[in-house]
Amino acid sequence: MGKEKIMIFFDESGKRSVKPNLMGGLSIPYEIYYQDDFQLLTQKLRDGLIKLHFKSYYGDSNERDNFIRVGETLAKYSEFIKMIVINYDYSALVGTTELGKDVVEDMIYTKFPERILYGLLRGYGKNIDIEAEVLIEKANEYENLNLFQLKDKYEHDVALNLDGLVKDLLNIQALYRGENYVINNCKLVPKGEEIGVEMTDMMLGIVRTIIENKPSTTLKYTAKNKLTMHLLRNREFCSLIQNIRYFEWDQSEELPEISLTSYLQLFMARHFNETLN
Repeated sequence: MGKEKIMIFFDESGKRSVKPNLMGGLSIPYEIYYQDDFQLLTQKLRDGLIKLHFKSYYGDSNERDNFIRVGETLAKYSEFIKMIVINYDYSALVGTTELGKDVVEDMIYTKFPERILYGLLRGYGKNIDIEAEVLIEKANEYENLNLFQLKDKYEHDVALNLDGLVKDLLNIQALYRGENYVINNCKLVPKGEEIGVEMTDMMLGIVRTIIENKPSTTLKYTAKNKLTMHLLRNREFCSLIQNIRYFEWDQSEELPEISLTSYLQLFMARHFNETLN
């Protein structure tokens, strides 16, 4: 069998009452991620020469140029990149259960990441062995999870971090379902360390902008709408967005896949005449 390495990055956009609540994973083959384009961006990120945080983008020209450069890099390798996004409703979850907010958050921060990462790992075929490295942006929500109410021998609570938990759960899934993948490494990384994590944040911000489809009546929305439209006019980048597997969870047993193209068409029609200055 052939062995292939892939890099998977995980992040989220919109927590608790900040809707839409999005989680997403981005998959890039190892050989592509370690091309000079990506590694130069990672080095600049670590050196503090570029900053990428879509949430706080209000039109600064340096930030805009950084986002465009990153978008062009993603577009260049778009045929190799996969992404999965889940849109869920935190407020609805908390409001319809008696189990309490802590249990709801444990479910959100284990089951949804597991579904996203499994979707990016599965289905490569019986003649390919996948070795994966998963990098998750470090956040308080991903630490000290106690979904299984574990206890040590002294009856103290045992908490787990998301990285260790999903690695074990997904490797068990591979064995149980006969999938040919293994996660060799899964870790939480601080912001500003890996361009793949920042790219995931950026892509989620763009998906959020497209779904919200806000009118350009404030500085923030004008900046984000214009930047998003500029990137979407690159055919390869637009194709990358169209190929995102997008799911909306409404508390049913199924996780229905929704076409992101409908959102995309409405966004592009509304902002068709908007361009960067």
